Amino acid sequence: MTVKGLSITMLFEASAVNRDEKLAGNIMSIKKLSRYNGIYSFMSRAFLRHHLFETLQRLYGWEGAPVTTAQDVIQFAFPEANIISYPEMDVFGFMNTSVLDTGVGIMRKAPLGMTKAISLEPWQADMAFYANHDLVQRGVAAGVETVPNPFQKEEHHSYYRMTFTLDLCRLGYHDIHLVKLPEELKEWLEALPEASAEDLAGIKFFGDDGVEDGVWYSIGKEEVRGVVGVRNNKTGVRITFIVSPEQRKVRIKQLLEAVTNGLMIHSSTENYGAVPVFFVVGALRAPVPIFNSYVTLKNSAVNTGVLERALENDYIEKAWLYEGAITLDKKIKLGEWQGVEEVLKLID
Repeated sequence: MTVKGLSITMLFEASAVNRDEKLAGNIMSIKKLSRYNGIYSFMSRAFLRHHLFETLQRLYGWEGAPVTTAQDVIQFAFPEANIISYPEMDVFGFMNTSVLDTGVGIMRKAPLGMTKAISLEPWQADMAFYANHDLVQRGVAAGVETVPNPFQKEEHHSYYRMTFTLDLCRLGYHDIHLVKLPEELKEWLEALPEASAEDLAGIKFFGDDGVEDGVWYSIGKEEVRGVVGVRNNKTGVRITFIVSPEQRKVRIKQLLEAVTNGLMIHSSTENYGAVPVFFVVGALRAPVPIFNSYVTLKNSAVNTGVLERALENDYIEKAWLYEGAITLDKKIKLGEWQGVEEVLKLID
């Protein structure tokens, strides 16, 4: 696999709708970061993760993985919540602090890395005053004694930059090492149908041995979405979940389509979304957010001189550019965005 990562850095226009704690009883603040040259608003990774998943649910019917309250902590219910049955677990990762009866924790680092969405324009201490005048007027008309409830909000409207970076070597693949196989997990595995040769055809194994080593089971409803294998080694038991190549490619396509067309972001009745006005996509030899620091604005356009330096990075196999409401300040030799299918052609 030559292409081992994808990275998309995008710009979108919005207001700071991911708010922070209240400064006082009736003053709502925005999330802010301080830099050497000013204060910038941001939207958190957790906020963006929520809205990206909500977009994927609406577009493609991604099902939310089941949760449990083991050890009084709400968490995903592994092994039912696994990367094969639920794309959410595959793309965004998870942590389970206690696996069944062993007390051993299971962690899956998210193959999709996300930055915060940070404003490109500094916050100028904007604040607005609001009150519920409409409800007061209704109360007065109905003969109810009412008074306004005034409140204030910090406000910031800006272009925001964010980056998504996908590790293709870990997407669709989850390897777990345990000292012993818990009895409850063993029963869960044995309840699955054993994988056939057809189920295992085309499965790419990134370990130091092949699918012929171990016992493999199929996971899927109407069709097989992937397999899970159990193998013994010198240090214990190795459990490997592998999503089928076809399903893995579907997930990559759906994720790219959602990010490049825009995320649903509707918060406190404000709905700006995160619709790209500019983005650059790279098919990479390593999953590194190469473009994130190099997409900057200069006179309301993307600074070409800075972006060109990022394009010199040797990790880049191929890159594409989309110009919408924001364009480059001068043209460069870089392929125009032709859609998701062009990216998929480069992925094994």
